[in-house]
Amino acid sequence: MHGDPKQHPSARCGVAIGLSALVAMLSLYGCGGDGDNRVGDGRLHFVSSANHHTLDPQQMSWMHDIRIADCLFEPLLVLSVPDLELQPGAAASWAVSEDGLTYTFHLRENGRWSNGDPVKASDFIYAWRRALLPGSAAQYSMLFFDISGARDFFDWRAREIDAYLDNPGQRTSEELMRDVHEHFAATVGLRAINDLTLEVRLEHPVPYFPQLVSFATFAPVHEPSVARLTAVQSRTGLIQTDPAWTRPGVMVSNGPYMLESWRPEQRLELAPNPYYHARDQVANAGIVEHITSNEQTALLLYQQGQVHWLPDIPTAKPIVAQLLAADRADTHVIPAAGTYFYNFNCLPKLPSGQLNPLADPRVRRAFSMAIDRKTIVDQVTRLGDRQPIARTFIPPDALPDYQPPIEAGIDYNPTRARELLAEAGYPDGVGLDGLSILYNTGAGHETIAQQIQAVWRQQLGVSVKLEAMESKVFGQRLRSQGFSIARASWFGDYQDPTTFLDKWRIDNGNNDAAYSNPVYDALLDEAARTRDPAQRMHRLALAEATLLADQPLAPIYHYVRFEMFDPRRVQGLAPNPWNRHRLEQVSLVSP
Repeated sequence: MHGDPKQHPSARCGVAIGLSALVAMLSLYGCGGDGDNRVGDGRLHFVSSANHHTLDPQQMSWMHDIRIADCLFEPLLVLSVPDLELQPGAAASWAVSEDGLTYTFHLRENGRWSNGDPVKASDFIYAWRRALLPGSAAQYSMLFFDISGARDFFDWRAREIDAYLDNPGQRTSEELMRDVHEHFAATVGLRAINDLTLEVRLEHPVPYFPQLVSFATFAPVHEPSVARLTAVQSRTGLIQTDPAWTRPGVMVSNGPYMLESWRPEQRLELAPNPYYHARDQVANAGIVEHITSNEQTALLLYQQGQVHWLPDIPTAKPIVAQLLAADRADTHVIPAAGTYFYNFNCLPKLPSGQLNPLADPRVRRAFSMAIDRKTIVDQVTRLGDRQPIARTFIPPDALPDYQPPIEAGIDYNPTRARELLAEAGYPDGVGLDGLSILYNTGAGHETIAQQIQAVWRQQLGVSVKLEAMESKVFGQRLRSQGFSIARASWFGDYQDPTTFLDKWRIDNGNNDAAYSNPVYDALLDEAARTRDPAQRMHRLALAEATLLADQPLAPIYHYVRFEMFDPRRVQGLAPNPWNRHRLEQVSLVSP
């Protein structure tokens, strides 16, 4: 999933204070401060560093969106924290056939939506079909392609859209919608045996499939609520849903909470779902998310006792190093299953129309070799050995059965970088014009970009511009390849190497670099067909080595997660590398 987006700073506090002074004040007052403004309403208050892109689970890919989805929607299975073991969710039990091709999920008899309607197997089929509709803004459609017939349905629907555009209006919206439903039912391996039994047939065994169905994209949606706001667009033939279904008073959810209020860029509130099957186990009176991208504002809210938890303090900012140096009991830092990197646009031409020198892997390797990663973690993030520099895309030790091919990664070697540029036809950087680094504002990305800009100018003789964009525009530019070089981050969604490696398939909705290598895709396909676990991991490592040789990305460092909460007052929060939380299990203790 995409990580650490930022929006415009909030001006609600109207307080200007230096970071160093703020850290000193926090140190003076200790954990969370002793002000009179401490919240005591029984709800968990925390700060989100960005506004939400969407609350539609099938359209999500950003970490802060998924955190709220995990509160609102319950998929078939859920993960315990902090050990991340699979547990029953909307399904009370499940079974897999001996050949690994058929999963049967038995839903809870007492599963209910927040309006009291029963949760049905058909709700999952409806939601998963939404994720497989081209043009639906679903960025994780490929996660469903292991289901029998799913990819064929996706491709069929794409062809139908193209045919409609050639002859718009030739068929009615009702006919188009009926064809989609009938074709899906006839070709995709999903079947509601009855209201409480869902059968899923796979193309091939997928050892991590139970992990997949615990992910937000696989959550159900309440079909009547969504369907009444879904229609075929007469101009394009696309099936699209009005996002109004995700608004308070309209959204119907099946998770531990329901959406009570949402003021974009300010505040989001969740209330306990009275129909949730385990409502007696919800440990707090609700959730309040305060939205601000200004870390000074966030820290002041925490110090004043107005929030309990800061989950998103960016480690690229010096404030983290200062807080860690204060040796506070409420600071928590752990390795994360995520990587900070730069995307290289791999298309033949740049957005300006000029030929793209980054289409040549030698140029990409040269730029990557000239990044001084050690200086970045020592002098920019200032976390030193706490922040491992990255030579691979998958962080070492993130997965117990997988070892990334570190030897295939790139070291800092400006001499070899200059040689590669000369081999590619750009001696001393001559001819490498019109390049820029795109990044979203906030989270310290500008300081990292400035350091890389300087070293490329010094070591390669290449001048690149810096382009700062607010989060939403930045995301749009990424998805449309409207950049030459762009900062990026990726966090694993489930515990398998494919959660990282599938991102770089040519037809993956998250392949922002437009990287394309048939050898890479073929290695992933071979791994998918391999039953032996060791051989499968070997093929996946070969795929990552191929990726690193091509360098459509320049890995910079592997993330560490930094959070602030007082464990004496906030219980049940369990920071973990995969950033999965069960906020309904968090209880609050009065000071």
